[in-house]
Amino acid sequence: MKVFISENSMIPAKQSGFGVSLEDVNYAFDGGLYAEMLENRNFEAKEVRADGGRIVLSAGGAYGWEPWPKGADVALKLKTDRPLFAENPHYMRVVANGDGMGMKNAAYGGVRLRKGAAYRLTFYVRSYDYKDAAFAGVWKDGLPVAVKRIKVKPNGRWTRYEIKLKSKTDIEGGEFAFVLRKAGMVHANDFSLMPEDAVLGVFRRDLLELLKEMKPKFLRFAGGHIPGSSLAPYAWKDSVSQPERRRQLFNPWAIAGSPFYGQTLGLGYFECFRLAEYLGARPVPTVMLPDVPLTDPEFEVCVQNAVDLIEFANGERDTMWGSWRDELGHPAPFGVSGLAVEDGASPEAVAAFAERFHRACEGVRLILPTEEGLPAGDLFWDRRALSPEELLAEAKGERPCRRTFLERSASADAASLGPESGTWKGALAEAACLISLERNVDMVPLKSFAPLLARIGFAQRTPALIWFDGEAAFGSASYYVQKLFSLYTGDLIVQAEAEGEGVLVSASEREGFTIVKLVNLSEESMEAEVEGDFEFGSLTRVIRMEGDLAACDTPASPEAVAARDVAPAAPRSALLPPHSFSVLIFRK
Repeated sequence: MKVFISENSMIPAKQSGFGVSLEDVNYAFDGGLYAEMLENRNFEAKEVRADGGRIVLSAGGAYGWEPWPKGADVALKLKTDRPLFAENPHYMRVVANGDGMGMKNAAYGGVRLRKGAAYRLTFYVRSYDYKDAAFAGVWKDGLPVAVKRIKVKPNGRWTRYEIKLKSKTDIEGGEFAFVLRKAGMVHANDFSLMPEDAVLGVFRRDLLELLKEMKPKFLRFAGGHIPGSSLAPYAWKDSVSQPERRRQLFNPWAIAGSPFYGQTLGLGYFECFRLAEYLGARPVPTVMLPDVPLTDPEFEVCVQNAVDLIEFANGERDTMWGSWRDELGHPAPFGVSGLAVEDGASPEAVAAFAERFHRACEGVRLILPTEEGLPAGDLFWDRRALSPEELLAEAKGERPCRRTFLERSASADAASLGPESGTWKGALAEAACLISLERNVDMVPLKSFAPLLARIGFAQRTPALIWFDGEAAFGSASYYVQKLFSLYTGDLIVQAEAEGEGVLVSASEREGFTIVKLVNLSEESMEAEVEGDFEFGSLTRVIRMEGDLAACDTPASPEAVAARDVAPAAPRSALLPPHSFSVLIFRK
């Protein structure tokens, strides 16, 4: 089977690329990328349910906390008088009616500790008359494994405690508890248990390493669910204050089976900007337009909110929002060149927003949720959730698109919400579709996959690119497909054609290398012989993905479908197994 590549038609690809879209669904932030290990740490959770077309909130501040040990005579009551912080006024009154009693935290199904690893525990306690000791830390089967003692001060003021915990062994299913040595009463609030190896003091390391391996060209955040909460439609400003003073929000995804799903905003917009910087990716923040008439003052507030966000990211230190970024410890601008607008607003509202925004922020490109009247230089945000069959139709070019930011190429090939929803059948179809998009890189310059993250047992929307629990994280088959396209797309897209039935091909050039991608959708193995009208080099590396179409990566087999190196057998040809995706790298 012949593959022919040509330099007669080349398209620059430098302003394109694959990125990641970070949104708070599937416990991607709290309980995920945000390395905090405790749930409802500040007693501000709300129970969320749907009542017709309305979202109804009920008290839920005790969620995740219960008496410890089990069955202990402990009275737990939420209080709000004389709070620690007015923004998050709830705290817990703990009345232990016996020695060695207190409360424990659910911690997303239990605390996992690594042998020798250090963890930073902080919390606040207020006591009026209790003057004995308290204990805080992790127990396993009723025995302390990483617990420290503190002296409670009966002065009627909130006292902050910070201690370091270490475990002498690996712990799974541990219980975090706060315990009074003697019977008595105290107030407690704002617990936090963070691994000391959290990247930038915020991010869970194993998840961040998987993201960094992709070398994303951009990071879009936060998927609308921080700026789109009905409690705070402009919450990016709330998310760049002191972490303890960030008003906790409910998550709109809470009504999809996780009624206490919330947002502490410990991972806010400032942290997302820092994350993009750490990844070497262009930051693309998101704002949301309100569903109000254009004459409503709230609409102008929204426009100003977006302008202020750009000033926070790009402004000099003598500007109002640039000075706030400086105070947070980042004097240099983040260099934002793109802003996304969440979908949901009318085309008229989007057009009015774009006109006002561009007048105030020259040089910042918008990614908009409508094609109507798309301003020059801006992109249309095309969201697609397609089956493998629909993705293959896309690969054949049956649906044209222009100036597009494609946010979702996830294959909806299973009803399951677990990791098994991400099969090789779906990922192979995605590879075929992405080959088509690479060939038309000038029309679809920016591409990402959503949802990005999903915590096992807490997912509302799948398939996801990366799965995790409290102990480990792994990429799906789609993760490896996206990673290969992100890592191995050159600076110039070159013309490529394949003779074989069911074979799709794209090619690109990078200084000193030619990269050819091939998908074999057929049931038969093929030998791909690569020819060209230029000196494209000799085959030095073959990276291949293959497997049963129903195969998927799971916690038990996290690399059942993964990218693997194969030794080249010839200088200009390679075997394409059935249902496979191959990346051929030629050195000139």
